[in-house]
Amino acid sequence: MGVAPGRVAEGKKLFLAVDFFLKIRHSLFMKNRSRNTYLVGFVLVLFVLSSFFFYCGKSEEDTILETVDKIGDYTEDRDMDGLLDFISADYSDDEERTYADIEELVKKHFDRSRGIVVNVLVTKITTLAVPEAELETELALSSGAAKLFRKAVRYSGRFYRFRLSLVKEGEVWRCKKAHWEQIYLHELFPESVKLMKKLFPNLF
Repeated sequence: MGVAPGRVAEGKKLFLAVDFFLKIRHSLFMKNRSRNTYLVGFVLVLFVLSSFFFYCGKSEEDTILETVDKIGDYTEDRDMDGLLDFISADYSDDEERTYADIEELVKKHFDRSRGIVVNVLVTKITTLAVPEAELETELALSSGAAKLFRKAVRYSGRFYRFRLSLVKEGEVWRCKKAHWEQIYLHELFPESVKLMKKLFPNLF
């Protein structure tokens, strides 16, 4: 299995960054051989390199997973703009729904629902070939009361599995096709069941 071009590019950037800042450290050391100057230079290198890893080390997988995790937050916050930003303007699916149809579904959901809690359980990326990706994610939908008293009550919400086709538009991953279905507890991925036990100790 070959190395993804994106990771090769990140590797080159990292090499150049390390080389550049090692030269800075050497220059500082040669200019003033005092222990304090060397220490300051070394700390500076560590600080810059740690920043480089933080900002440049994020993979496409990480970005996709973070994007999916935000869906629950947008829904709970009733953030229609945030949710719709996840949908590609070219959206279409097997039910012949378009972006406008999804917008209407979201609006109706917000009009009908109050205090809905969304737990994004497990997300599995099945295919990733930038600029496209496919994934499966499972959600647990429950009421706000269930979140507040989840350690004292049994879970009474619903489970859904989404199969999403994503496309990277610029720097943003968006959904261009989706299929979802309601499923039962015994149909969840094992990882999702494990997480539900943590969220709702009295689930079983």
